[in-house]
Amino acid sequence: MAMPRGLTLALILSLSSLYLSTASTDGFLQCLREKIPSELIFTQGSSSFTDVLVSSIRNPRFFTNTTVRPLCIVTPTDASHVQAAVLCGRMNGVRLRVRSGGHHYEGLSYRSERAEVFGVVDLTNLRAITVNANDGAPTAWGAIDVLTKWQDVAPTLPNEINIRAWGEKYFGANFQRLAAVKGAVDPTDYFRNEQSIPPLLQSN
Repeated sequence: MAMPRGLTLALILSLSSLYLSTASTDGFLQCLREKIPSELIFTQGSSSFTDVLVSSIRNPRFFTNTTVRPLCIVTPTDASHVQAAVLCGRMNGVRLRVRSGGHHYEGLSYRSERAEVFGVVDLTNLRAITVNANDGAPTAWGAIDVLTKWQDVAPTLPNEINIRAWGEKYFGANFQRLAAVKGAVDPTDYFRNEQSIPPLLQSN
């Protein structure tokens, strides 16, 4: 039996309120201040917050007065700052969105399509990455060898999300491999937005 639209809306609002209430915004911001230099943290009350937020926005259509904006923006200059932001977010129930060049057409690296508490980690100041391929550690790209095949898992995903159809059209043959990497490095789907790749979890 179909659920009345009014009841559906009330349920959605209740779930949104529950999430917002479980996120400790004060604890999150305090944790950031204790672990990251203050000049790298921009809260909504900071005089430079809007300037930093719009610095890499490419599509003004998705930046209006009704845009759901981040609680704060962290601009790390070292990998340890990113680690600290993730730790603080997980400890306090605040999700993070990651912005690099800000070229995402729909701006999902800095905004949300629903009411939620989230922060942004802006990687503009991180210009290099070092990978030690000789340390003997397993690589993320090898994760597909020990994970469930995508074609076995994808049909169980909610149809209304359409992630499988979108992902396979956008990434083609790479989608299964990317989903495997996601499952290996972010199995709880902490880093996600409305179009992010879902994690492909390890078989039991």
